[in-house]
Amino acid sequence: MSSPFASLLALALCLALLGHRGAAAHGGDRVVHPTTSPGFSTAANTSIPEIVARVCRRSNRKALCLASLQAVPDVGSVPDTGVLAIAALRFAATNASETSSFIQGLLNDTTIEPAIQQGLSDCADRYLDAVDQIDDSIAALTVKAYPDVREWVKAAIADAEACEAGFSQLATEQRILSHKNLVFRQLCNIALGIVKNLKD
Repeated sequence: MSSPFASLLALALCLALLGHRGAAAHGGDRVVHPTTSPGFSTAANTSIPEIVARVCRRSNRKALCLASLQAVPDVGSVPDTGVLAIAALRFAATNASETSSFIQGLLNDTTIEPAIQQGLSDCADRYLDAVDQIDDSIAALTVKAYPDVREWVKAAIADAEACEAGFSQLATEQRILSHKNLVFRQLCNIALGIVKNLKD
C-alpha cells in the first residue's frame, strides 16, 4: 500500500506536468506572484502559500516547484524558508526512492533484453546512492553546512546523469528512465536554488 506522502508525490508530479503543458500553450510558466516584495524574509503574517510562491518565483521549474512544495505535509507548520529547503530535499529523496523501487520492478521482468537489464542494474545502484546523498544533504542543512549540502545534492544529480548516460550508450532507443531522471534532477535543482537563497 502506498503511503499518503507517496500519493502526494504522484499528485504533485501530475500537477507539474499539467502546468508545464499549459505553460507551453501560453509561452511560459504561469505563476501567481505575491503582492509582497520579493525576497526571502518571513514576517509573522506571511502565509505558507505566499512563501512557496516567492521561493518558486526564482526557480526555472516554477510549476514543479509550486506543486512539490505545496504537496509536502510538513510545509505548513512554520513559515520559514529553511523548512521549505528541507521539504524540497525530502521530496527529492522520496522521488529517488520511488524511482529505485520502479527500477527494481523492471529488473524482475525477465522479458527485458540483457543490455537493458544491465543498464537498469547500474541505475538501481545509482539511485540507492542518490537517496543516501540527499539524506546526507538534509543532515548538513540542519546544521547550516551549506557547502556540504550543495556537494551532496550535486553528487545525487550526477548519479541521475550517469544513469541517463549509461542508457544513451546502449544500442537501443528505449529510454525508459529518461523522464524520471529528468524530474529527479529538476527537484534537486529546485532544492539547490532554495538553499542558495537561504545562504545569501
